[in-house]
Amino acid sequence: MKKNLLLFLIFLFGLPLFAELTKEQFWAISLTGIMTERNNSSRNTLNVDEITDKSIYNWLDILGRDWDIYSREDLLNTLENVENNGHASALRDIKTFIEDLTKQGRNFTMFDIYNRYQFSQRYYNYLKFTVSNWDIFGSRTILAWDLGRNISLCRWGYQVGFLTEEEAWEKIMYYAKKLQLFYNSWEEYGHDYYMGRIFWASGFGDEIRYALETDPIYKKLLTAFWNKINWYTNLNPSAQNPNETAVNTIRYQKPADNDGVMQFFTNDSQHFNKFYYHTMVNPGDDSNIFQCNVKKMSGNEGYAFGIMFCFDNSESGNISYYRLFMTIEGIFTVQKMIGSKWADPPIGWKNSPHIKKRL
Repeated sequence: MKKNLLLFLIFLFGLPLFAELTKEQFWAISLTGIMTERNNSSRNTLNVDEITDKSIYNWLDILGRDWDIYSREDLLNTLENVENNGHASALRDIKTFIEDLTKQGRNFTMFDIYNRYQFSQRYYNYLKFTVSNWDIFGSRTILAWDLGRNISLCRWGYQVGFLTEEEAWEKIMYYAKKLQLFYNSWEEYGHDYYMGRIFWASGFGDEIRYALETDPIYKKLLTAFWNKINWYTNLNPSAQNPNETAVNTIRYQKPADNDGVMQFFTNDSQHFNKFYYHTMVNPGDDSNIFQCNVKKMSGNEGYAFGIMFCFDNSESGNISYYRLFMTIEGIFTVQKMIGSKWADPPIGWKNSPHIKKRL
């Protein structure tokens, strides 16, 4: 008997599986793409993770450990400092310094510069890295890195309660509009962010490791995510349509890393109250059941989907088997297939607090 695992995503109550973001907000959130993929965070919600005590504690720890941010005031000060005195500013100063030395017509070795100027070790590392990669950084700004990180900080700040939803969106859209004016495409923006991350890593001599980590993420976003989003999305919708949302549907999208997570999202009302399914074929290792996770593209746990477990998929013309549906809301049903038709459910939709608790 051959067995497959059949996965159902079910629209039970006419509710979308897509977070309620406007197309402008979705565009702005997508600017955090590299860090979002790096942290396995949500692509289309303001919060980067489910808001629970555990996740709040985790992101508070990250903000404190990596940013010295322990309060709302710390966050606001950091946002201002990164925008005005971040790595883009450091690179600009370094390029000015190098150009001034060039104009003087004097040849300095990096050893001479290290001994003549009282630079910090990190700043000296930035200088040495820029000189060594002048063909890349001579005409680069890395503004994407600074403002893109600020958008991530706004999301993390909202996650832990340092910013309200309204405050977070106000700041995010401010940075997003500046970036859209400054760059001409996702490729251009993403590459400048990528190079900014490498520049930052050079300060502590770890640019190679971060380049190896960032390059596949950047390429994946270009081919599998950013290419579906119009760079020139209007971030200033008309007053007549302040709640306009992007109509978007993606069915059963497999991530490029092929980690077994199936994705489905939509905000198209034409797809509400409908049933969709997707078959996950046995991987061929003679196992009867294998694990498959469902990634909801929504921050609302009330949105419903279901999973149907093992069934008989033999070549026999007299197929008879049962299917079991369970949803995240703790309800289930059982149905029997006789021949090619489903019989009336012997067990209709039943509420199970136990299942809900376990899920």
